[in-house]
Amino acid sequence: MAISVFQRVAAVVGVCCTALSLIVSTAGSADADELFENPDGVAAGCSTASTNGTKHVDFDGRYYRVRVPAGVPASGAPLVVAFHGGRGTPESMESGSGWNSVADRTASIVVYPRGSKAEGPGWGWEAGDNPVDLQHIRKVVANVRAQWCVNPKRIHLLGHSNGGQMASRVGCVDSTFFASGAGYAPAPPPAGCDPARAISWAVFASADDTVVIEPVAYGHVMYWSWENRPCQNERPDGGTNVKDSKRWDCASGTQVVWRVYNDGSHAWPTGARRTEIQNRIWQLFQAYPRP
Repeated sequence: MAISVFQRVAAVVGVCCTALSLIVSTAGSADADELFENPDGVAAGCSTASTNGTKHVDFDGRYYRVRVPAGVPASGAPLVVAFHGGRGTPESMESGSGWNSVADRTASIVVYPRGSKAEGPGWGWEAGDNPVDLQHIRKVVANVRAQWCVNPKRIHLLGHSNGGQMASRVGCVDSTFFASGAGYAPAPPPAGCDPARAISWAVFASADDTVVIEPVAYGHVMYWSWENRPCQNERPDGGTNVKDSKRWDCASGTQVVWRVYNDGSHAWPTGARRTEIQNRIWQLFQAYPRP
C-alpha cells in the first residue's frame, strides 16, 4: 500500500565505468509473451557453455551484458537480473555489485540490462507506470533463457538505487514469474501496483547515504512487508557494524530482510562489507525460489 514516502522523488546516481568485453549479436529472441504465459521448463537446445567472461549482447535497440560461468547444469541454473542505478550502465552495476564473483562461485547466470532513459553519462529506468522498461526486461529474460539453460523457478531480481526501484516494479508486476529480489540503496518503491503473489525481498542501505536516505530505502521494507502481510516474528539478522538489522517471516511463507550499515555512502560497498551483502542476498535467493 502506498504511503507518502513512496511518492518522494529521490535523485539517483550510479558509478559509470568501462570494461573490456567480448561482443556478440543476437538477431532475435524467444517470444516474451509466450515465455510469461508458459514460464516453466528449460528451453529446448539451451546451452550450458561458459561465456568465458562477460559478454556484450546487442539486443532490442540496446545492449545487455551476460555472464555464464562453467558448471551450469542442463537442468538449468539460477538467473539474476541486475539493474544499474540512475546515470549508470550495465558496466557500472557489474563492477559496483561485484556479482560476477557470486555467479562464478555458485554456477549461476547474471545478466546486466540497460535502462531506457539517457541520463548524463549513462541511463535510468522508467520505474513508474510507463511499461517500456518492463517490456524490455521481459524480452531480455526471454532472450537469455532461449540461449542458456535457466532454471525457471530461480530467476531473481537485484537493483541499485533507481535500479532497486525498477527491480521492485518488475517484481510487483510480474510476481508470478520472478522468484525473489533484493536492492541496495533503492529509490522509492512503486506506487499503485498490487502483486499477484507474495515475494521475498531484502533491502540494504548505508546510514550516511545522502542520495537515497535511510527512510526512503526503508520504504521498500514497508512496501514488501505490506504486500507479504502479515509479516511477524521479527528477529535480528546479523551483520558486521550494522546500525539496524532484522528480518520478518511472513504468513505466505516469504521473508522480508532489512539491514542498514553504519557510515557508508550511496555507492556499493567494497571489500568485506560487499561480500557480506552478496552472501546475504544469495542466501535469500537460495531459500526462496518461485513456488
